Amino acid sequence: MVTTQGLRANGKIFLLISVLTGVFLGAGYLLGGTGGMIIGLLIAGVMNIASYWFSDRIVLKMYGAEEIKEEENPEIHQMVEKLASNAGIPKPRIYRSSMQVPNAFATGRNPEKGVVCVTDGLMNSLNQEEIEGVIAHELAHIRNRDTLINTAVATVAGALGFLAEMAFWGAMFGGREEDGEMISALALMIITPLIATVIRLAVSRSMEYRADAHAVQIHGQKQGLSSALKKINRASSGPQRRHVNRSQEAAANLFIENPFSSHGITKWFSTHPALHDRLKNIEKTEL
Repeated sequence: MVTTQGLRANGKIFLLISVLTGVFLGAGYLLGGTGGMIIGLLIAGVMNIASYWFSDRIVLKMYGAEEIKEEENPEIHQMVEKLASNAGIPKPRIYRSSMQVPNAFATGRNPEKGVVCVTDGLMNSLNQEEIEGVIAHELAHIRNRDTLINTAVATVAGALGFLAEMAFWGAMFGGREEDGEMISALALMIITPLIATVIRLAVSRSMEYRADAHAVQIHGQKQGLSSALKKINRASSGPQRRHVNRSQEAAANLFIENPFSSHGITKWFSTHPALHDRLKNIEKTEL
């Protein structure tokens, strides 16, 4: 059953991707005509499609994750199998990361290639009901093919960045001496990637709301996920956060909660919604 919140999130994601595509088409035509637009899309597409195909291996290696064999931990395999059945998807592979901050993420290019990775901190500090809520959230990401959505958004956003940079260097070395052209090119180089970044963050937040709503349906209750998010949020902002490798921050959007918790002005550029907004969304979800 798809929740009202899930349907709204679906609509918002579609609208944001449409806006991003429209910005790309408009900027591409203005900056480089049809040819420049196609070149930008092709270059970004090749890079992001390659990333999409190998994203699971890249991310798992980045976090030093190791597969959990069924004989090592039959309980978590039974838990994941039951929740995957509720979600209507194949049972994903299960990995663990030695990160001490409680967290989890999902990857894999489709439900048949799905992977759920849990951290040692999650397994050691959350109870079974809370772990189930977190895994249900990650299974929702796999079922919703959020990796594919992220790849599509990244492709268009990357193409926008390429076009903006092409316009700037073209204005600088293309024999255009007018100050107005240089200023316009510089403005486009700054503004268009910024627009793309804001839309990418909005898509990511919408996917989190949708996954939270669908997790409630998969798990069959609200308390486990709500309680887990509170604990994870506290831990991500606390002393344990110092043990997180900052070089891994590029993949923060994959986690159920950003382990590199933002403060001050950077919170406006967070990949995840605020905790109180997520809890309200979960509470409104129909069982």
